[in-house]
Amino acid sequence: MATFMQEIKREVKNWWLFTIIGVLLLIAGLYTISNPLASFLGLSVFFGGLIFLNGIMELSFALGNRRRLHHWGWTIAAGILDIILGFVLLLYPGLSMSILPFLVGFYVLLLGASLSSYAFQLNNLAVKGWGWILAGGILTILFGLSMIFNPVIGIATIVGWTAFAFLIAGVVTIVFSLQLKRIKDHTEV
Repeated sequence: MATFMQEIKREVKNWWLFTIIGVLLLIAGLYTISNPLASFLGLSVFFGGLIFLNGIMELSFALGNRRRLHHWGWTIAAGILDIILGFVLLLYPGLSMSILPFLVGFYVLLLGASLSSYAFQLNNLAVKGWGWILAGGILTILFGLSMIFNPVIGIATIVGWTAFAFLIAGVVTIVFSLQLKRIKDHTEV
C-alpha cells in the first residue's frame, strides 16, 4: 500500500484549481483597492460569490483526488461550508454587510489555516519553498485575527485590510498550485 506522499507524488490532479482560486483572490484584492467607496457596499455580494465559487472548486479538488489523498473529507467539509456561507451572503446582503468585518475576518483566518496546512504537506514531501507558503499562511491568519478582534477598526479599514489579505492569499495560493504542478511534472518524467 502506497503512502500518502507516494500517492500525491505519483498523481496530482486538478492542481490548476488552486491557480484559479489564487487569481480570483488577486482580482478581489485589486478590485477592492481600486473602488474603495463602492467596495464596502458591494463586498457582501462579491465575497458571497467568491466564497461560493471557492467552495465549488475545493469540492471539485477533493472529489477528484479522493483516492489519492488521506483525510480528503476535511477538504470536502471546507468546500461545503464555503458553498453554504457564500449562498447565505448572496441571499442576505444587508445582513452580511452589518457583520462583514467578522465574516471576512473568520474567512481570512480559515484561509490562512488552510495555506499553513498545505505548507506542512509540502514540507512532508520535501518540496523546497514550503516555508514561504507557511509564512504567507501565518500572515493571512494574523490579518484575520486583527479583523475579528478589532471590529471598529475593521469597519474603518476593511477595504484596505481585505484587499491586502486577498493579495497575499492569492499569491501564496498560486505559489502552492505551482508547487503541486512541479510535483506532477517531476513524477511524469
